[in-house]
Amino acid sequence: MARVVVTAGQLSGRRTGVHEGYLDALARLGSYGMMAPAQIGDLAESEIKRIAKELIASTDALMLTGGGDVDPALYGQTVNSDKVYGIEANRDRIERALLDEALHQDRKVLAICRGIQVVNVFFGGTLIQDLETSGKNRHSLTEHEYEYAHSISVSADSELARLLPGILQANSLHHQAVDVPGGDLVVTAVSEDGVVEAMERPGLVAVQWHPERLIDFDPMQLNLFRWLVS
Repeated sequence: MARVVVTAGQLSGRRTGVHEGYLDALARLGSYGMMAPAQIGDLAESEIKRIAKELIASTDALMLTGGGDVDPALYGQTVNSDKVYGIEANRDRIERALLDEALHQDRKVLAICRGIQVVNVFFGGTLIQDLETSGKNRHSLTEHEYEYAHSISVSADSELARLLPGILQANSLHHQAVDVPGGDLVVTAVSEDGVVEAMERPGLVAVQWHPERLIDFDPMQLNLFRWLVS
């Protein structure tokens, strides 16, 4: 039974948590998630690093989940769109510390939606702060939350292609995306209008869509979580 650190952020009504799909996917594979709330990031930097080190050492993998936007200051920009929302400085801090430790301790990482953006910024990349403003307006498709919404192209020689053979579509619930890819990351999937949909490096798979909301619609999406806990 694998234990996975699952990051959590602010929900409405003064609540912290995650969409149940992340935990459900792990449970279906006989594993479970241990949530790391954003409030940890309010501690001193030394304490954040200590907690991150202990959490990763006591678990088997890390899942970076969806949520609000990464602070543009972390990739050298200021907010340039009124669509930017949900910045949580504490969440940015704890997720970066957890990712750093997961890489250091050779734990697998699955990054989803906001997660791929956190990963890209961590490796020195930048983000498109609002896709619609940049002329790409078919990505925040909330009416298709639990089904495929648009096509993607997947690199044939990627880990993603091995995990999801024949998958050519994704759902789409985001208004930001990778702009300049970070170093050491390989883009392995793009949408039909050129938006980055997946990136990889050894031991890390990051996707812009939400596989945790597709596991009933297309059970093959569970393979991403199976890879994480294998």
